[in-house]
Amino acid sequence: MAKAARTATANEDDQRAEAADHVRAATGAEDAIAQSASAVDVPATRKGEGRDMAEVGAAAAVGPAADLLALAQKLHEEYVAEGKDTRERLITEGQSHHDQVVAEATAKHEALLFDSQAKHDELVSIGEARHDALMADADVLIAEATAEHERMITEARERSAGMVIEARQERAEVLQGLGGERSVLQKEIEELRTINRHNHARQKSYLEGRLIELEQTGADEPGS
Repeated sequence: MAKAARTATANEDDQRAEAADHVRAATGAEDAIAQSASAVDVPATRKGEGRDMAEVGAAAAVGPAADLLALAQKLHEEYVAEGKDTRERLITEGQSHHDQVVAEATAKHEALLFDSQAKHDELVSIGEARHDALMADADVLIAEATAEHERMITEARERSAGMVIEARQERAEVLQGLGGERSVLQKEIEELRTINRHNHARQKSYLEGRLIELEQTGADEPGS
């Protein structure tokens, strides 16, 4: 934007210089006409004066010096007026160009600002949307992990309770089995004891009988 303003200012300076050249040209023409008037019979010879200077030469050849001065004054005023008009036109054109350049630069600047703000808003919106999506995904993952954790704990508790119940049942069954075996063993032991007592009694009776027989046999022998 500053570059465009500098360009417009440079254009204005060029236009003012051109207008100043026109004014100087008009002043130079006036001086040339004054010199021609003093000579009265010398025609104008400067290049670029065209038809007007030809009229001055003709008037100098046929009229008095006063008419020549009047014509010179008229030409001077016309040159001056033309220079002023050119100057005003160039200044107006320069100002118009300057305003146009400034307006275009301002419009571009505002467009860039608008685009930048729109891009910024778009990026912010995208970032917020992504953030919300990530947060939503995180909430879903947390909920799933919590549910899985609760499920595993519940399953573990159920398994633990089932294992405890099963262990108690197995213990009861083992104890019941051991109790039955103990009863059987105790019965067998009691039977063995009974058998042992009967055998002992029979052996004792037998031995006592034998002892009595031996005693009787010894008593019956002669010399006893």
